[in-house]
Amino acid sequence: MTKDYYNILGVKKDATTEDIKRAYRKLAHQHHPDKDGGDEARFKEINEAYQVLSDQNKRAQYDQFGSIGSDSGFNWQNANSAQYQWGANDFSDFGFDNLGDIFEGIFGQAFSQVQTEIEIFLTQALLGAKIDLQTTDGNIITLNIPSGTQDGTTFRFRGKGRVNRRGRGDLLVTVRVRLPRRLSREQKELLEKLQDLGL
Repeated sequence: MTKDYYNILGVKKDATTEDIKRAYRKLAHQHHPDKDGGDEARFKEINEAYQVLSDQNKRAQYDQFGSIGSDSGFNWQNANSAQYQWGANDFSDFGFDNLGDIFEGIFGQAFSQVQTEIEIFLTQALLGAKIDLQTTDGNIITLNIPSGTQDGTTFRFRGKGRVNRRGRGDLLVTVRVRLPRRLSREQKELLEKLQDLGL
């Protein structure tokens, strides 16, 4: 389901860049996970919306198509491309000592999270499979794909992303089911038999 980024930030679709920035700073301050009563999931959602609506090209693409690129929204790996600045005292009540600590606290987890996509065959999605993947630090992990996996399913590997000062982020792997463009005669006959069996 496409997210309504304007609604997430509480702004109108004709909101100016300053309106969006102002709404973002207020909500990020309110929901920061290191603050009492903070909401990590809500905070990520707010950042996701801001990364799209604060970028003129991304916002135009979102307004036209309802999504951004193949990942339908936000790439945490690109969070450092944001075009905004904060004053040193904007988040003083979070308990940070300096501006570096502020950005580390806010975006450290975002920077350390890694997202990627892989293609799998239709038979692997239907029957299940095990696929070996290499992490950013060269380690090999095994992705267990259960039978009946749907296109766009995302699997999370905790602690397999990039390292930050608080530890290591997560690796998110989204699978895309590759559908054949052409079928051989034998493949078509097999699929027709499966169709007759109710598949």
